[in-house]
Amino acid sequence: MDSYISLLHLIHIFSAIFWVGTTLFMVAFLEPAIHASGTASSQVMQKLVNDTRFSLVIALSGLLTVLSGLLLYWQIVGFETAVMFTTRLPLTLGAVAGIAAAIVGTAVQGRASAQMVALGQQTAGQNGPPTSEQQSQLTALQATIQRGSRLSAILMVLAVIGMTL
Repeated sequence: MDSYISLLHLIHIFSAIFWVGTTLFMVAFLEPAIHASGTASSQVMQKLVNDTRFSLVIALSGLLTVLSGLLLYWQIVGFETAVMFTTRLPLTLGAVAGIAAAIVGTAVQGRASAQMVALGQQTAGQNGPPTSEQQSQLTALQATIQRGSRLSAILMVLAVIGMTL
C-alpha cells in the first residue's frame, strides 16, 4: 500500500507541476505576447492548437492530476464529512478548486480550442486569408480561451494553496 500511495503522490505532483506551470506560463507570458502581436496572433494560436499536441497534453496532465488527487484524497480522508470539513477543510477546498479548474479547462478551453481547430481547417481550405466573419470568430474564440485560462489559473493557485495547508 505504501508504494501505491507513493506512486499516486509522484503522479499527482508531477502532473500538477506541469498543468499549473503551463497554465501560469500561458496566462502570464504567452497570451499577452500573442495578444500584442496583432494579426499574427491568430496564426500563432492556430499553430499551437492545430499543429502540436498541446491541447491533448494539457488535458491529460489535468486528468492525471485530478484522478490521482481523488485517489489520494480517498486514502487520506476517506470522504468522511466529519474529517472533510474540519481538520482537512483546506485540502477539501483545494480539491474542489482543482476539480473546478479541470471542468473549466474541459468545458471552456477545450470546447473553444476544438472550434478553433475546425475554423482553422475551414479557412485553410479556402486558399486565402480568413473572411472578416471568420476573423471575428477566431478573435472571440481566443478571448474565450484567455478567460478560461485566467479562471483556471486562479482555481489552480487556490488548489495549490489548499494542498499546502
